[in-house]
Amino acid sequence: MKKLIKTTNISWLYLLIGLMFIFTFAGCANQATPADETPFVEPRETPEPSATPKEEQAQPTPAEAIPEIDVDPNDLDGVSIRFVHPWSGAAGEVFQDIAMKFSLSNPWGIWVDVDSQGNEEVLIAEVQSDLEKGDLPGLIVVHPYALSWFEGGIDTVQLNNYFNHPEFGMGEDVREDIPPVFLDPYTVDGNLIALPAAPQGVVLFYNQTWAEALGYESYPESEDGFEAQSCAGTAANLADEDEENDYTGGLLMNFDPAVLFSWYTAFGGEIPEDEILQFNTDAGIRAFGYLEELYSPAKGCIWVGRQPEPYQYFSDHYALMYAGTLDQIPLQMRWLAQFENEDQWTVFGFPGPDGEVMMVDSPGLFIMESTPEKQLASWLFAKHLVSPEIQAQLVQRMFTLPVSNGAMAYLDDFVTAYPQWVSAFNRLDNAQHLPISESWGYGRWVLQDGINRLFAIEEAQVGDILEQVDEMIQSLEGAEQ
Repeated sequence: MKKLIKTTNISWLYLLIGLMFIFTFAGCANQATPADETPFVEPRETPEPSATPKEEQAQPTPAEAIPEIDVDPNDLDGVSIRFVHPWSGAAGEVFQDIAMKFSLSNPWGIWVDVDSQGNEEVLIAEVQSDLEKGDLPGLIVVHPYALSWFEGGIDTVQLNNYFNHPEFGMGEDVREDIPPVFLDPYTVDGNLIALPAAPQGVVLFYNQTWAEALGYESYPESEDGFEAQSCAGTAANLADEDEENDYTGGLLMNFDPAVLFSWYTAFGGEIPEDEILQFNTDAGIRAFGYLEELYSPAKGCIWVGRQPEPYQYFSDHYALMYAGTLDQIPLQMRWLAQFENEDQWTVFGFPGPDGEVMMVDSPGLFIMESTPEKQLASWLFAKHLVSPEIQAQLVQRMFTLPVSNGAMAYLDDFVTAYPQWVSAFNRLDNAQHLPISESWGYGRWVLQDGINRLFAIEEAQVGDILEQVDEMIQSLEGAEQ
């Protein structure tokens, strides 16, 4: 069954060259649900920012003295900033709308121009050009590891003084309203380096109706339960009269690095802070050995599709489960409707020995070093973007997870329409964040290549593959130092 995957056996030296190219010029493209394919719930009207923000959020770290921002609010009148983000389509449109309404209504007279780049690598190239011309934007949205792609580096602003400021900052009630999983990754040695922008959840899609027909009342919460249900789906398709669906039915494999890291975490994998990525650990061997065993000809409970997208497979009972992100929910709904499939389905976390884990991934809102007035203007717009009302708009258009729990007050209709999204939201208390380190920026592609090799090469051993993965990551780490 391993021969179903078509890969090119390249040398690790060739991979090193390729990964260095990726590290320098590429990033993980941010996906947005196309506007013409998204079931849209009409968002509530954008609120007008208040001239004197109410007390909202506690400090990332206790402040011993009141932070100072040496800017007269009157000097903000007429200040123009550029906001650069990596989204396009419907997501780009909603950011444009938010910025326009902010520009027309904010009490300081700040104007925000929006620059949509489509993905992170194009954004970095554009801002690199701006850097060389001395015309940087005020605010950008990227994953932290992408900052290392700038030639010569780039200077961003630590946000503690803004975050803790009695007039312009956030009060205790808002800080308590932000789940720690979103803010903690951006707090480094007590310093807040960015605000989370538009978090996505990495989950497993699960056909409840089909599972019930197979004899299971609920989604699997353990590795044994997952194996049982995935293998039951395979057995069902082998037993029916349709030969075209033979050796399908179980988990449709997804080799995306975020999915692979989700499995690694579910089996107890951890990445110690400020340390190089390592996957040749007990957790790595257990996680990827588990997946490889389920894929092996002896079991055949995991399969690899020929089509790049999972929606048809899921709609036509070729896959009981597949891994994906929350922005795929509306597309999956459209495919099920097209197949006239009324099955009930949901999403859940990745099961492991100690229960399930849901990973989240959020780029950050980074403020570029500039004049004090532009920095404060950029902060005020960034703060506006994480407010409950604005987060609710982003959820409705992008199927993100809200940075602020208060956004749920504006999502009654959305919650009713998309119970699958609610299932993910309810898992935030136990969610974990994907790595944001420079090492993850390039190490994720090494992990993806290694697990592809594990599945593709019949005689491959999980320990040997993970050892090679770790060696390559260490080599790249050394090359960057």
